[in-house]
Amino acid sequence: MKRYLNRMILFSLLLTLLYFALPFSAAAVGAEAEQHQKVRVGWYISERFQEGEAEQDRKSGYSYEYLQDVANYTGWEYEYVPGGWSELYDALLNGEIDLLAGLSFTEERAALLNYPAYEMGLESYYIYKRAGNEDISGIDLSTLNGKRVGTLRNNLMTEFFEAWMEDTGITCEEVLFNDFETRDKAFADGSIDALIAVNNNVASNSGFTPVVAVGESSYYLGVAKGRTDLLDQLNKALAALKESNPFFIQSLQLKYFSHTAVNAALSREESEWVAGHSSIRVGCLDDCMPYCDIDEDGTVRGVLSDVFREWLSQLGLSGKIVLEYRAYPRYDDLIAALRSGEVDVAFPVYDSIWSSEKLGIVQTGSVLESGVHIAFRGEYSDRTTTERIAVSKRSEFQQTFAEVNYPESDIYTADTPEDCLEAVKQGKATCAFLDSGHAETLLSKRSFRTLNRMALGESISFCMGVKKGNNVLYSLLSRGLSLIDKSIVTNAIYEYISSDIEYSLYDFLFDHPGLVLAVVLIIAGLVVVVKLVQHQAAVDGLTHFGNKRAYQNAVKQLKKRIKENRAEFALAVFDLNGLKAINDTYGHDAGDRALTDAGRVLKKVFGNARLYRYGGDEFIAIEMNSSLEEIRQRFGLLDWELEEVNRAERPYVLPLSLAKGAAAFIPETDTDFNRVFERADQAMYEDKRMYYEKHNDRRKKQPTQ
Repeated sequence: MKRYLNRMILFSLLLTLLYFALPFSAAAVGAEAEQHQKVRVGWYISERFQEGEAEQDRKSGYSYEYLQDVANYTGWEYEYVPGGWSELYDALLNGEIDLLAGLSFTEERAALLNYPAYEMGLESYYIYKRAGNEDISGIDLSTLNGKRVGTLRNNLMTEFFEAWMEDTGITCEEVLFNDFETRDKAFADGSIDALIAVNNNVASNSGFTPVVAVGESSYYLGVAKGRTDLLDQLNKALAALKESNPFFIQSLQLKYFSHTAVNAALSREESEWVAGHSSIRVGCLDDCMPYCDIDEDGTVRGVLSDVFREWLSQLGLSGKIVLEYRAYPRYDDLIAALRSGEVDVAFPVYDSIWSSEKLGIVQTGSVLESGVHIAFRGEYSDRTTTERIAVSKRSEFQQTFAEVNYPESDIYTADTPEDCLEAVKQGKATCAFLDSGHAETLLSKRSFRTLNRMALGESISFCMGVKKGNNVLYSLLSRGLSLIDKSIVTNAIYEYISSDIEYSLYDFLFDHPGLVLAVVLIIAGLVVVVKLVQHQAAVDGLTHFGNKRAYQNAVKQLKKRIKENRAEFALAVFDLNGLKAINDTYGHDAGDRALTDAGRVLKKVFGNARLYRYGGDEFIAIEMNSSLEEIRQRFGLLDWELEEVNRAERPYVLPLSLAKGAAAFIPETDTDFNRVFERADQAMYEDKRMYYEKHNDRRKKQPTQ
């Protein structure tokens, strides 16, 4: 009974635990499921809008970033379903996918799918032709009559195109495609004369030229009709996005769609202006690196040249307009030249609309941005550091920045930014403001190393300026500058700063004496170690001759000399006679002594030669610029030296003897080192044969004494 009661109590406890655990677990699982909800997105390829076709391909584009920002609020995980536009649109209507980006709004579609409360973007539809196609003209639209124009099925652009033809009376042959890629291929191979595309996915370098706009509309992230749950989540996410970043859509459009063919296409007025101008006169400040400078030979350096080169390229004006550069020593001189018509464009102009208006010039949008730095002596103080500010006559930025931000400060006027720093160094001024480009270049000089620098956390912009009233040139400049990738300007600035910073070896040695000494000692030690290792790796440990590896390297060099027809050498080959008998009779220590003695004799006779031990008892001597006769003369000296050794007391009784042979390189017949070696080796073996014929008993093991 007691056992039964215990079981009932345990069972009740388990039920209680399950009661409280299950709801919590279910809720947790539900939350996890909601957090990782899978959403199927139709993925068609459209340049800058949706890119990355295969599943493993890197996805990018306007739509991709938009979807990711939405997922940051909804927790969705996307399954990208590839396909053409038409098939994906049908898949959305059939509920086979959940979302499809880039859907324009129509009443008919609204009955078939769900639209969120917030648009995804705004797009315009254009007829595009191939660049250079003179058969179609945006000025004379009748040139479109009869032309084959490609467009998409089930797409609003087609409806706009058809409505445009009806309104204008232009009759084109409409060619329908299921997806963008097929349409673009047909355009590329000439199967169609033109195509309809949205302005935001035709890049400025695509080779497409816009002819005329046929309509515009907002587009949305469409939701399948049966997925109202996703629609609710999407609306909440878009509302939160808009609240946290009101310019979310504008920032995406600027990021992905600023470099389009529509933006790059010149207006009629701009085209006429270009046709009437073969050159543009550009004025700049002299010696104003990294921004601009003109060398004595007329070479233009600095960011200005890079910007204008890219500007011409983006607008298709390379080779059509010549740029004539003129340098001026002071900013006032530059502006005076602009106002008088001596130059058409001025750079750099500090981004201050108020100052530009007073000067009677019009400034473009920003060409480059730069941080503001303050240079000063000693420690920074809010009260004393800015008491007297040095400004340059060459820099509108320095003057205006000081007047606007420090109106109570005294002004010390200098000729150049470098003179401003010199004034601070000498105590004539308490500080000077520099843009980051000049700060990096000037403060790296040794003469200004004693000055301190601090970034103010503010940024300024430099623009181009044109004379007020020169509206078309202003429009051309603004259009081209908007197409230039800012990274081109940034990279150019850093390259010029790096090339202009003067930092000599003396500067380095002066700045880091301890480090330099340590490095020198380390390098010297490493050189010694490397030399020692190299020496040991190439030296025979017993005789201290070159070893087999050293011999092989020497042979390589000789073979190279032979190929280059500059070889002149002789060589001698030696073999220690009776080494086996010495080893067997007196032991290997005695054999090593015999090899050492043989090496000592060879060194004495062939001291200036390259000596190698390339086998157990085999030696070779290579004599550069020597003859066979000279080698043979040394053989006589060798025999005499061997007799001297044999008269001395040794741990072996057998006479020390070397078989020898020699040969010299003959240019007329020897095409390779091996032929010379073979003759010397044969001569050595003949000498050895004669030795053993004379001393036949020394082939055998001698009795121990």
